[in-house]
Amino acid sequence: MNIPAIGTPARDRTGHPARFLVLVAALSVPFYVLGAVSPAVRVGAVELPASAIMFVLPGLAAAILAHRAGGRAAVAALLSRVVDRPAGRARWYVAAALLPAVIGALTWTLGRLAGGMGSAPATPLAVLPLLFAAALVAAACEELGWTGYACDPMLRRFGTMGTGLLLGTFWGGWHLVPLLQVGHGAAWIGGWFLGTVAARMIMVGLRNATGGVSAAILTHAMLNVTVAYVPDYDQPAVPFVSGLLTVVAAVGVLRLRACRTTRRTG
Repeated sequence: MNIPAIGTPARDRTGHPARFLVLVAALSVPFYVLGAVSPAVRVGAVELPASAIMFVLPGLAAAILAHRAGGRAAVAALLSRVVDRPAGRARWYVAAALLPAVIGALTWTLGRLAGGMGSAPATPLAVLPLLFAAALVAAACEELGWTGYACDPMLRRFGTMGTGLLLGTFWGGWHLVPLLQVGHGAAWIGGWFLGTVAARMIMVGLRNATGGVSAAILTHAMLNVTVAYVPDYDQPAVPFVSGLLTVVAAVGVLRLRACRTTRRTG
C-alpha cells in the first residue's frame, strides 16, 4: 500500500492528466518556433523538423508534476517505470515489437501490388541498430509521460477505449505543427492521424495486459523505425493504408480480454 507524503493530498499521488497535457502543450511552443526557423532533416522516407526534438517534453512534464507532488522519490518512481516490475507475459512484449513491423510490411506489400511503391528500403539496413537505439530513447522519454504518468488516472475515469481515443487525439494533435512545418498536406496528415490514434489505443491495451510502460515504449520505438524503412512514406496513400491496417490491429488487440482490463503492478 502506498502512503501519501505528509501534507500531500492523496489525489496528488495519482497524477493529473489535465495538468500534464496543458504543461506539455505550453512547453512545446518554443520547439514549434524552433521548427519554423530551422531546416528539416531527412531520415529515410520522412523529413523531421527541428521541433521533433520535443520528444523530451512528455517525460519532462511528468517529472515536473511528479516532483511537485512527491519530491525526488516520486520522480525516481516515475523513471523506474521504464522497466516493468513485475514484467508481464513475454508474448505481449513480442507483440509490441512485431505489430508495427507487420503493419509496415503489409503496407509495403499492398503498395507494391498496386504498383505505387518502391522496392528498396528507404533507409540502409546497416544503420538499423543505431536507429532502433535512438528510437528507443525517444520513445522512453515520451511514454514516461503518456503511459507512465497520464494513462493510469485516465483509465480509472474513462476506461480503455476512452483513454485511447482521448490520449491518442491529443498525441496526434501535438504533432500537427511539426508535420505542417515539413509540408505535409491534409490527405497525408489525415491518414497518419488515423493510424496514430489507433496506435495509441494499441499501446493502452498493451499497458493493460502488462501493467507497465515497457510494451508501449517498444511499440512506439518500432513505429518510428518502421516508418523510416517503408519506401515512399511521404506519399499520401501510404500512411492512409498504414492507418487503416493499424485500426484493424487496434480492434483485434482491444477484443482481447487482457487488453481491456487494467492490470495493476506492485
